[in-house]
Amino acid sequence: MRILSTILFYIIFVLSLALIITNLPPVVIDAAKNIKIYQWFLYGAGAYFIIRLIPSVRKNETWLQTFSHELSHTIVGMIFFRKIHSFNVEDKGTGVITHSGKRRIGSTFISLAPYCFPIFTYAFMLLRLLGSTESMYIFDLFIGFTAAFHFVCFWKQTRPYQTDLQKVGYFHSYLFIATWRLFNATIILLCIKTGIADAVTYIFPKYWETLVNWWTFIVELTTKIF
Repeated sequence: MRILSTILFYIIFVLSLALIITNLPPVVIDAAKNIKIYQWFLYGAGAYFIIRLIPSVRKNETWLQTFSHELSHTIVGMIFFRKIHSFNVEDKGTGVITHSGKRRIGSTFISLAPYCFPIFTYAFMLLRLLGSTESMYIFDLFIGFTAAFHFVCFWKQTRPYQTDLQKVGYFHSYLFIATWRLFNATIILLCIKTGIADAVTYIFPKYWETLVNWWTFIVELTTKIF
């Protein structure tokens, strides 16, 4: 059973990664062509990298990164109906949460969420739904700021010594993380231009269209060969 679930995992994530990689370049190219739309997002990202140069900010940055790490575990754990027993982040930058249940369903998502799930960025993308057209730049500013924060978090924390990665397995972990990071990049870029609701309703049909095109190509190729 475990072998079957592992094979299924690789099939799903290799296929998903291929779909995401295929559809990401047009989104990036479109963003480059309409760079003015992303100016506040870029201002926010730039502001984070400037602010983190302040000594007092850098002093507390590790704690905040650890806090976001454990918060990601917690939120995703709750999504999978795990009962959170404790949440603790120490001043020295170490933290741990404990939750009920050792079910395999959701375990990988819970373990690896801190390395690919930008929780603060998604929070502002959802809050963006409530804003007026005139206030969009404020949300875009914070989306850029938090995206830069999570970029630094992911860069610093995705290391082989992490017990989360060791527990899941390195190849398994990096495939999962790469897939979700690229998907998140796609959604963030689309969100700035169209909003998160339109981003989701645009990209998933595109994935399906790509999948259908691949299948049609394989069928036609097989027909010609045989």
